[in-house]
Amino acid sequence: MTRPLAMAGWLLGFAALDLYANLVPRLTGGAVTAWLAYVAGFFALTFVLCRYGLGLRHAAPLGLARPAGWMRWLWVGFGIGFGIWALKNLLLLAMGKFELAGWRDASFALPLLGKALFAMFLASAINDLMIRGYGLAFCRRFELMRWYVPLTVIAYALDDSWNEGIDLGNLAFSAILGLSLAWTVLRTGALWMSIGIHWGGNVFYRFMYGFDGQGVPRLQHMIEGVRFEYASLAATALMFPLVLLVLQWIRVVPRAEPKPVGPLARRPVRRG
Repeated sequence: MTRPLAMAGWLLGFAALDLYANLVPRLTGGAVTAWLAYVAGFFALTFVLCRYGLGLRHAAPLGLARPAGWMRWLWVGFGIGFGIWALKNLLLLAMGKFELAGWRDASFALPLLGKALFAMFLASAINDLMIRGYGLAFCRRFELMRWYVPLTVIAYALDDSWNEGIDLGNLAFSAILGLSLAWTVLRTGALWMSIGIHWGGNVFYRFMYGFDGQGVPRLQHMIEGVRFEYASLAATALMFPLVLLVLQWIRVVPRAEPKPVGPLARRPVRRG
């Protein structure tokens, strides 16, 4: 098969995953059983497509290898995402976007947080596997790793328009966040820190606003304004230098070659 035809096949595979990930939830509704079936269906579709359509025999090319330190990367990423979203909301509170009227009791908060931890991990993993994991395998297959970051940032920003619409502010936000997410994958050769960042940010969002607009804090007098959008972008932009510092701290060696499983599995990550 020629290179252009092979690339076209990969792009069609991505389109299939993207359409499934964004259209099926709109058709199935928000019932728990339907959502869990959707999640299972996504991973089944990814397995069939990658195994039998693209010839990927294991998960490592998609960034799902588990080298030494992978669990630490996941939780460090969670802390980064959770912390940046907390900082962002503290900034918005200080700017007067909303008022804090109190807190809901434990009988409401604990089930909400448990649901958020579980559901947002799966949702984050789906997005990262579809955008950054699939993109990693694609760029490795066609020797395009120098283009990995811009390609996945563009794909992430456009994919996010399914939910937020085509808007310059939303595109800028997705691009800024996507840069940090893609950089962690480029530096670690795996998805775990990216999934963690996504997961932590999504959990804090659910902490604030729940799944139906009712989060753990009682918020009132919510207002909109361009200045809040700029503040949100500025806070999100702080993530990239933080990611750079964290990656320097754990001294992750870049892994862009097509066969990362063996050397990554044998070489532990050193602490600084």
